[in-house]
Amino acid sequence: MRVYKALLLLPLAVPGWAGSLNRPVWGKRQLPNDPTGVKTITTPNNVTIRYKEPGSEGVCETTPGVKSYSGYVDLSPTSHTFFWFFEARHDPENAPITLWLNGGPGSDSLIGLFEELGPCHVNSSFESYLNPHSWNEVSNLLFLSQPLGVGFSYSDTENGSLNPVTGVVENATFDGVKGRYPKIDATLTDTTELAAYATWEVLQGFLGGLPQLDSRIKSKDFSLWTESYGGHYGPAFFNYFHEQNERIANGTVDGIHLDFNSLGIINGIIDEAIQASYYPEFAVNNSYGIKAVNETVYNYMKFANTMPNGCQDQVALCKQTNRTSLGDYAICTEATNMCRDNVEGPYYAIGERGVYDIRHPYNDPTPPSWYNNYLEKDSVLNAIGVNINYTQSNDDVYYAFQQTGDFVWPNFIEDLEEILRLPVRVSLIYGDADYICNWFGGEAVSLAVNYTHTSKFRASGYIPLTVDGVEYGETREYGNFSFTRVYQAGHEVPYYQPIASLQLFNRTLFGWDIAEGATQIWPGYSTNGTARATHTESYVPLPTASPSARVL
Repeated sequence: MRVYKALLLLPLAVPGWAGSLNRPVWGKRQLPNDPTGVKTITTPNNVTIRYKEPGSEGVCETTPGVKSYSGYVDLSPTSHTFFWFFEARHDPENAPITLWLNGGPGSDSLIGLFEELGPCHVNSSFESYLNPHSWNEVSNLLFLSQPLGVGFSYSDTENGSLNPVTGVVENATFDGVKGRYPKIDATLTDTTELAAYATWEVLQGFLGGLPQLDSRIKSKDFSLWTESYGGHYGPAFFNYFHEQNERIANGTVDGIHLDFNSLGIINGIIDEAIQASYYPEFAVNNSYGIKAVNETVYNYMKFANTMPNGCQDQVALCKQTNRTSLGDYAICTEATNMCRDNVEGPYYAIGERGVYDIRHPYNDPTPPSWYNNYLEKDSVLNAIGVNINYTQSNDDVYYAFQQTGDFVWPNFIEDLEEILRLPVRVSLIYGDADYICNWFGGEAVSLAVNYTHTSKFRASGYIPLTVDGVEYGETREYGNFSFTRVYQAGHEVPYYQPIASLQLFNRTLFGWDIAEGATQIWPGYSTNGTARATHTESYVPLPTASPSARVL
């Protein structure tokens, strides 16, 4: 989830806080050349896929014998979605397929690829190197840049210069950085629901062409893993995919049936009504002993949440709408503004601590986004089959979602409840140092989910999450549902704890208990431990801040 850029109420405002947080840091840009050697296939469902094999040109996944493909799923002349597919490093023929999506909204899934769980990372010299803890150790991985306008995906393109302050593409007379950028109408996909529809079509196009693209892949086993605003994407997308599966089964629509395995959500914002209350609590009562705001600000945040016409009241009003008209959108947008400005936002204005890691200073950009520079190299752009500049996070997309109030829509926990009635594993994973999607709120969501085994899940306790005898966190699990708090991890858990993250992923996909990976679970499996996650860490003093900032 990205930091909201609106101003707080005047008494709490600190001049320039929003701008300083989101000031982009751009590498060298140029007008990309058209890639050479691009191959094209037409799928049985009449979708065009343009692709290259980056690994054969030394880009990213260079493990011998492991293939990768990147390029575009062209649904129409105005819909070109970038994909990057990696075979599993072991037994790709039978390994499951996992779709990874980052959040934002408007943030690209290549963040997850390069900074977290993908086959390669990028160093300070802007060179890639293999990630030994990549999730393609156990699964085929598909990364999609969505919606259009994000990453390398586009509806149309335009040449110009990107204003590094506003993020707006200027005409060629602007004395800035020359390049080619996506041109979109962001209002065409301005809700999670619409993004689910679009992603289904892209996924169907990709899977329709997969036998031609990579004939080795035989498994239809499908998982969706996501992060941050993925707390919206994950439940809504998965539930819509399930509905489409049912339509395929009864002959209502044509398509490729997905054999569901799991849904994983890392530090997700799932339900604002539940999670808003935990922003002030995490700011001062976190497990690191950090008091990020003073008592006055803490009390204001709590008051803004519960006061008449405050956050909770306005979210309740949003819930009463059908969320189909401009008037409905306005009500939900007002709720978004109220909650994010006054309950979540004072931490950003007053505190000096990190948004994505409370142990870090406010301006500390971890993990580093060196991959942005990597994706500006001519050789890399050619290898992955693109001719436009990279957009890590698209503000047009972000604000389009903001203007519908999608952030506070209440249906995502309901989607999660529907999914838990299916034979699908659901893993909620939260790094315990993240503020913006903190584990206090994530735990509260897990306990609030209303499904068949709610009481049994609540009654199960926390036991240590261990890998090779090392304790990395605490897990509560009953049957197909688990909540895990990961120690000493910020927003992007796989970056901070790669060993534990790979095992959390592996254990979820292959039916092992989450905490130890020693037992094949069954419907009545339950952890038996403490009712609360009580682990604490030593106080972390504020280090010296670095001079740059970033967004997710």
